[in-house]
Amino acid sequence: MKRIALITLGWSLAKPTKEVEQDKAQIAELLRRIGMEDRFNPDTHYYDIELEVDTETLTPLMSVLETKPSLGYLSRVDRRYTRQETELAELLIWGPTNQAIEDDYYDFFAEGDEHKDLYRRCSACGTPLQQVRDIVINKARMGKRDISLTYSYEVILSEQVGRLLQEQDLSGLELRPVQHYRKPYPGEPTLYQLAVTNVLPPMAAPPTGFEQLHECAVCGRISRFLKHTHWWGKIQYREDTAVYYPRRMLEVVKDFNHTAEHFGELRVAHPYVIITQRVYRLLREHKVKNWAAVPVYLVD
Repeated sequence: MKRIALITLGWSLAKPTKEVEQDKAQIAELLRRIGMEDRFNPDTHYYDIELEVDTETLTPLMSVLETKPSLGYLSRVDRRYTRQETELAELLIWGPTNQAIEDDYYDFFAEGDEHKDLYRRCSACGTPLQQVRDIVINKARMGKRDISLTYSYEVILSEQVGRLLQEQDLSGLELRPVQHYRKPYPGEPTLYQLAVTNVLPPMAAPPTGFEQLHECAVCGRISRFLKHTHWWGKIQYREDTAVYYPRRMLEVVKDFNHTAEHFGELRVAHPYVIITQRVYRLLREHKVKNWAAVPVYLVD
């Protein structure tokens, strides 16, 4: 696994000409120091740069940005895994790489039509507690995607992917029908909602880190975020913590699983999906697109 720093360097066009020229010179020098002098163009006022965290070039660059933040910033650090690392992981956090489908987060029903919420919600915080009917979406927004995510964080599958999961008799899931929000139309696709039925025990925390915990006094739902706020000296940046589980938890794992924890703001708090290596290899073997997975760590 490599930790990659995503940095933007540049100068403001709103500054006086003299200051702009000074900033250009400093950016050119910074690019030279990190071996990217060929990228400098006086007509290009910003540069997106990726540097491995464990390299000698990053620390001096960050020292400059600490003293002169107007020249650039570190936006985040990504964790990037090799194919081998991903294939060796027994469990992985899994999800769609796009969130393209409007659903019940908006009101698709024409004026005067009965509109029943997709969920039974907490009367205080509004968090979803139980799904009470089939999901209604604009199916046209699915396009040719194999997998997508609705605005309220429900996973939608194409007919091909839904049938693949059914044929393989995978555990820990149900496929629910998906309804179109208006009258049927020519070529309307058959889509499925992925309903994960198995819930894992809590993560191992520590070493898993959380922040921004909120608890509803009425329903008891706790929402949180994986710890992602970090500091490099005076520079704040984002880097999501890894997820850890006790190894003994493998005794209760299914092919598809929900985390016990819910993430995000209370009203839209949702669990993460955890899959087994069997699911990962199946989706890759059948060239299913529009998803990503990162390893989960197991500790004794």
